[in-house]
Amino acid sequence: MNITFFYTNECGKCAELKPLITEFSNALGIKMVNTHEEELITEAYNIEWVPTLVIEDNNGKHHFDGVNEIKEVLRKLVQ
Repeated sequence: MNITFFYTNECGKCAELKPLITEFSNALGIKMVNTHEEELITEAYNIEWVPTLVIEDNNGKHHFDGVNEIKEVLRKLVQ
């Protein structure tokens, strides 16, 4: 399973999530991608807005958008 967090430095909601993402990044192997600096990766994942968390598994890519949805997904992953 691969987990990628898409954000921008200008995004207030992204800033709210970054400490949480950073806290779990080592345990879950979360990759952080700044959409302004990594445009090719952003396009490859079809990211339309930030914050977005993408989980890739055997069933494909799953997009989770917004603070509440991403927090809920992270809670489930660390349980």
